[in-house]
Amino acid sequence: MSWVFFSAQSLLVLSDRKVKVADTRYEVAKLMNTIVSAETGLRGYLLTGSVQFLEPYNRSAKDTALLFSQIKSREKDFTEFTPILITLDKLIEEKFSAIESTLQVQLTAGSYSPHLKFSTGASKVLTDEISNEVNKLDKILRDENDRIEVTLSLTINRLKLASLVVVFLIISILLVNYKRTISLFEHASSSQELAEEFGYLAMHDALTHLPNRRSFEQYLKKSISQAGRNKQKIGLLYMDLDGFKLINDQFGHDAGDDALIGAVAKINHVLRDSDFIARVGGDEFALVAHNFNDASELLILANRIILALKEPVIAIAGTDIFMGISIGVAIYPDQVKNIKTLISAADEAMYKAKATGKNQAVFHQS
Repeated sequence: MSWVFFSAQSLLVLSDRKVKVADTRYEVAKLMNTIVSAETGLRGYLLTGSVQFLEPYNRSAKDTALLFSQIKSREKDFTEFTPILITLDKLIEEKFSAIESTLQVQLTAGSYSPHLKFSTGASKVLTDEISNEVNKLDKILRDENDRIEVTLSLTINRLKLASLVVVFLIISILLVNYKRTISLFEHASSSQELAEEFGYLAMHDALTHLPNRRSFEQYLKKSISQAGRNKQKIGLLYMDLDGFKLINDQFGHDAGDDALIGAVAKINHVLRDSDFIARVGGDEFALVAHNFNDASELLILANRIILALKEPVIAIAGTDIFMGISIGVAIYPDQVKNIKTLISAADEAMYKAKATGKNQAVFHQS
């Protein structure tokens, strides 16, 4: 009889532990998301010079400190966290120091300072290192969750073999703890849904719902790997909207957001099913193109995008609002041989398109 009560009590203890694991996974996922949001705010500020992007950065910095404190309080429940949290604490401090350094370079030396590229590069390396440590925490929690699932399954199977008397006692215990058990499982389900939502937000832009820079870089890396094996070409179109800052200055940021959404809708309308587009900055977008034979086909695609934006993106007080787009194009492996030089080549071609008249497509010259 005592074994029955012990097993039933174990079910409740395991359920509590499962909820604790789910809550901690949610906090870990949200920690990474706040760090990515801080970097996104920084990039938005560096690209546009608009102080509105510093607000999400400042908010994310506060949220990061709070979340890290909450996760650190879990050390007594997950002793394996200790060495990882020591490393993570140091990396987060270095990360935000790098961001502050980048902001100071922007303020003192300007957007084209060579020190700025070095600062943003160091910040990206730190983000990747933080992501690795966060993944270690998540793996510990996944392993713990799997262990709980196995133990729960074994305990339940043993209880199924009990006599009718044991079953009656279990039912009695479950009835006594009904409300508590229901609450625990509802909480666990809610935490899992929130974790999935934050997983989506970590890889997508909140305004346009396009894949974000992190998602773009992962997709491009995978595409280049496959293209290398299959001897195929990858085209990268780096795009920057012309006139976006003017809309923000004249009509406000809400109108700027609406203009961005309108521009994305028009661009999406002319893309092919195989094209992958992502928002990589404030008004910067990257398009990965497959299934083409030569540069002329990419030029056709770029011109379709330019033509699509000849139509107004929004109307304000009866006035049509227009934006143009400057596009830089680079091709792997015809012009460049790896992902880093592909991005740099397309980015440089885009700036050349802006410098030589805007609203045009310029190809990288090998």
